[in-house]
Amino acid sequence: MKFNETGAFILSETKNGERIVSCGGRISTQPGTAVELYKKATDKEKNLKLVSRVVASGHKTILEHHYFNIAFNNVSIFIEQYLIEFRLASFTIKSGRYVNFSSAGFNLPNSFTDEQKKLLKAHYKKMFKTYDKFVAAGIPVEDARFVLPYGLKTNIYMSMNARELVHIICSMVYGRGKYYEEIIELGLQLKAQFDERYPGLIEANAKYYTEDLNKVLKISQEPCKKPEFVSHSANLISGSTNSGEAINEFAKASGYEKFDFETALKDDKQSKLLEHFSYTFKVDNFALIILKHYSRHRMQTLSTAPIVQMAGINKFVIPETILAEPELKAEFEKCIKENRRIYNKLLEQNINPYLMIYITPHATAINFVSTMNARELLHFMNLRTCSRAQWEIRYLANDMLKLLKKHDPTLFTNFGPSCYTYGVCPEGRLCCGKQAEMKAKFDNLENN
Repeated sequence: MKFNETGAFILSETKNGERIVSCGGRISTQPGTAVELYKKATDKEKNLKLVSRVVASGHKTILEHHYFNIAFNNVSIFIEQYLIEFRLASFTIKSGRYVNFSSAGFNLPNSFTDEQKKLLKAHYKKMFKTYDKFVAAGIPVEDARFVLPYGLKTNIYMSMNARELVHIICSMVYGRGKYYEEIIELGLQLKAQFDERYPGLIEANAKYYTEDLNKVLKISQEPCKKPEFVSHSANLISGSTNSGEAINEFAKASGYEKFDFETALKDDKQSKLLEHFSYTFKVDNFALIILKHYSRHRMQTLSTAPIVQMAGINKFVIPETILAEPELKAEFEKCIKENRRIYNKLLEQNINPYLMIYITPHATAINFVSTMNARELLHFMNLRTCSRAQWEIRYLANDMLKLLKKHDPTLFTNFGPSCYTYGVCPEGRLCCGKQAEMKAKFDNLENN
């Protein structure tokens, strides 16, 4: 494979990975120190046979000692949404908030006919032209991108241990990714590279990935009517109660007289007490492209529609900067209406519904349900209520915090951006310099 092509490439990994993994299989049952076992494990063939036997018996944790760094090169941006759901991996992506995607290009799978590709290329050209017009008019690139399609090319770094990589590859090739041509191709590329390290290990795990989404998912084949432009809403649908009394009992069980929030900010053991409290939110009409910002908070349970169902959604979010300019707002709406016309035209051709994600705009409004514990919510609010956070997730975080403060005023008293909670801004030279204003705002957030 050429590294300048679209694809998935293992860039680096743990030195002598299979050797340390095999030692993980030996240390529990064989005499000798950790170093002695490692020095003896020089026969690669024996190491791999041992790894296969141990993993086949269900002891997969040994694979976690081998770590991989992977590049996803010039892949469609919807691949981000798929990959970011694997929460035991680390990601760094090319940011649409700061990078101009005008010349990024796009991917169209071979499953599209030549006629369909011609139609989509012409439409993509119009979408990119609208994006360029917005940027030239002074619209920030983070808002201009709302008009771009999910077939847009992007680049990703992803790192994980071998156990999680096996899971990801199996999901891509045999599981829920098998319906998407691009995901299968990327999965097969990774499989070929992984097979060079651990032959047969992927196939041995493939039997656990046999779901048939077509039997359980309802995929809309209805044509879209006039698009609707919406704003998000958030509701707290369940949450822990009696936190004041309970958290002090938890504190006593942990060796403290009582819970103290100021101490918890500096004491990891006491801050863990916040994990006993759980809260579930239902969020409606949130921009698809911003969902990945929310998904990055991995200490949560997140439920949202599968990618294949998102293409038929006929609601869209318009950024405020575009709403404020009547001419640009009209241009945005025109582009979305044209997008829905193309969507309907493809539907008439009985196109594979799993291809429709390539025409889906970033602005598509989706719904989701999220459950976080109070400790993760503290971290979430520190980042997402900050003035530097992306505007839509910042508005959502503020709305969520208002609901939490109303539900439990005592527990969530000090929740807010880092400068409010800790009294110090971590943003360095990028600090907004408005700590006094932020304090006043979050002291009285319920009334703002």
